[in-house]
Amino acid sequence: MIPIDGSLPKRAGRGNGASVSDLRVDYNLLEASHKALTSLISEFGNLQASTSGYDGALGSGAIAGAMDNFAGNWSYHRDKLVANMQKLDDMITESVKQFMETDKKAAQELTGNGSTQ
Repeated sequence: MIPIDGSLPKRAGRGNGASVSDLRVDYNLLEASHKALTSLISEFGNLQASTSGYDGALGSGAIAGAMDNFAGNWSYHRDKLVANMQKLDDMITESVKQFMETDKKAAQELTGNGSTQ
């Protein structure tokens, strides 16, 4: 549990007096988030707001115009939403990459294997 002040619990450092925060990365959650976002990006990107086929059934030119306006707004906002989801997915992917590199370097330091393969 994180204390009220928001600070993370500290543990002893590497003998130099510094303390290190424990950080746990849930790779499964990040991978599930990546898969969900990829699916949503695909689904939203392929959605088309088509109302022109319903103009006759709407019974009013004003209603048909409002629906066309909605469809145009939907396309604009859908594109913005897809772009934001893509940015989030890019951040998740980069986070996983950086955490894995950090884990690898930490493991090399702990095992005394200084090579960076």
